[in-house]
Amino acid sequence: MSSKSTSNAMFPRPRKRPGVIAAALLAVVGLGCAGKPAHAAPLRMCLDKANPIFTIDEAVANAVAENQHAAADLVVLDSSKADRSQFSGKGLQKYLQTLTARCDIVMGFPVEAGHPTLPANMSATLPYVRTGFVTATTGAPASSFSAMVAAHKTMGVVMLTVPSTYFTAQNMTAEHVYYTNAELLSALDNGEVNAALIWQPWLNQQLASHPQNLRMSQIGLPHAVWNIVGLYPETAKNSEAVRTFNHGVASLVASGRLANIIKPYNTPTLHQ
Repeated sequence: MSSKSTSNAMFPRPRKRPGVIAAALLAVVGLGCAGKPAHAAPLRMCLDKANPIFTIDEAVANAVAENQHAAADLVVLDSSKADRSQFSGKGLQKYLQTLTARCDIVMGFPVEAGHPTLPANMSATLPYVRTGFVTATTGAPASSFSAMVAAHKTMGVVMLTVPSTYFTAQNMTAEHVYYTNAELLSALDNGEVNAALIWQPWLNQQLASHPQNLRMSQIGLPHAVWNIVGLYPETAKNSEAVRTFNHGVASLVASGRLANIIKPYNTPTLHQ
């Protein structure tokens, strides 16, 4: 196992316990049957420019508001220079409390599909993006994880993220550990590793600004698939804003518009 650099990375970590709610997509159909309001109150949504999912958050927020005949009041933040300690533990809880005091919905929060673990006192909207960790390669598409291990292929991961939990004493020689996604992608480009097990939203954002020919494959292992949701206080679960947002997502899913809204933000040079 190798290790590179010393900077921090902010990406989903392995979850040790099941979440307290399930944001099931089956609920979308039922919500989508509800009638649209003739006119809804303005929908205030917080978005973070430092979030790799920002462009999708912005597009979805505007589409949801338009669908529900509500004004989109977007509060755009930039956490790129914030103290990283505020995004874990009690720091994250305090940060989210600050945001939910300003906005009805805090966009762009990743939760594991099927087992969403949420910050204390927070609830989640319907999911509006399915993403997660993927295997990226510069040559042929990746085979299964076990096949790569058997073929003595090397795989890079960012430390403490979900893919780092896939390696054991029996296969640890295949694992190369990096501190950031940028270092991991550089290692893939330079041939240090045969594949990168990487957070897809970050990779899509990177390739949108610096196109290159990569192939992405599903990892096909536990905890690799994640949903993107909006957060709001548990006490607001019956609020008009939350109902409006969920009705809007449900309607966009039912009509097929949500898929069309998200599609342009997938990097066109990527081969699925």
